[in-house]
Amino acid sequence: MKPDIRELARQRLVIYDGGMGTMLFAAGLLDGESPEVWNLEKPETVDAVYKAYYEAGSDVVQTNTFGGTPIKLSERDLQDRAYEANHLAAKALRAVCPEDRYAAGDVGPTGKFMKPMGEYTREEFDATFEAQIQGLLDGGVDLISIETMYSLEEALCALRAARRVSSVPVSVCMTFDRNPRGFFTLMGETVPRCLAALKDHGADIVGSNCSHGSPVFIELARILRDHTDLPVIVQPNRGKPILERESMVYKQTVEEFVADARTIAGLGVNVFGGCCGTTPEFITGLRRAVEPRTTQGALQEDSP
Repeated sequence: MKPDIRELARQRLVIYDGGMGTMLFAAGLLDGESPEVWNLEKPETVDAVYKAYYEAGSDVVQTNTFGGTPIKLSERDLQDRAYEANHLAAKALRAVCPEDRYAAGDVGPTGKFMKPMGEYTREEFDATFEAQIQGLLDGGVDLISIETMYSLEEALCALRAARRVSSVPVSVCMTFDRNPRGFFTLMGETVPRCLAALKDHGADIVGSNCSHGSPVFIELARILRDHTDLPVIVQPNRGKPILERESMVYKQTVEEFVADARTIAGLGVNVFGGCCGTTPEFITGLRRAVEPRTTQGALQEDSP
C-alpha cells in the first residue's frame, strides 16, 4: 500500500501537478466557459491532462473541479449538475491514477463573499463546499486540495465541510498579496494568522498558491516554513504574466522555474507544484531536478 500523503510529505519532497486551466485553454476552452463542463462533455480531453501530469512525474494530480461548488456553477446555471461534475472528475482521475500516486479533489473559492460584504451566509458556504466535496469523495479521491483561497473565513468553511464528511487528508493553500508591510490575503489576514487557524481547524498540509511567480515565492516560502510545524505546500505561477496582443502570456522558462524551486525546497518546503501558466514540461523539469528527493536539503543539479 502507498503511504499516507501526510507521512510521505514529511519523508521527502512531494511533487504536485501544474496548471489545469492552462492546459484546457490550450485545448480549446474559451474564456468565460466553465472548465467543469468538460468533465461531462469532453472527458477524454480532461483525462489526457491528468495522464500528462502523471507521466511528467507528479505524485499528486488534482481533479478538474476548481470552480465546482454549486454557488460557482450557478453563474452558468449549472448548479444542479455540481455533484455529477465533481463525481465524474474524481472517477476519471482515479481511473488513470497509478497505484503509487495520489488523486486529489480540487476545491477552489466560490468567487463570492459572505455577509455583510456579500449575499451569502456562512451556512450557505458550508453547504456548497460540502456538496462539492461529497461528489469528490464518492468518486474516490485520496485527499482534498483546497486552493487559491483569498479569505480565511471561506477557507475554513471548505475545511470544515471536508472534515464533516470525511477523514481523508486535507491541504489548504491561501493566496497572498505582497505589499511593503508583507504578505496579506485580500481580506487583510496575515500568513501567521492563516496558518494557525487552519491548523486549529484540522488542516494537514498548509501553504500558498497562485498570485505570484516563483521568485516571490522564495520569500513567501520562508515565512510559511517559519510559522508552522505542518507540512508546507507551495504552487507558484509561471513567473509574472505579460500583456501581449490583448492576451496575458508567461515568459518564464522551465530552467528559471526549476532554479527557484531548488532554493525554495532548500527552505524546507514539503510539497511543490505549479499554478497558472505551468505545464507538464515544468513538472518534468522539477522532477528531474530532485536528487535526492528529500526535504532535508537544497535540490541538486540536473543529472546529465
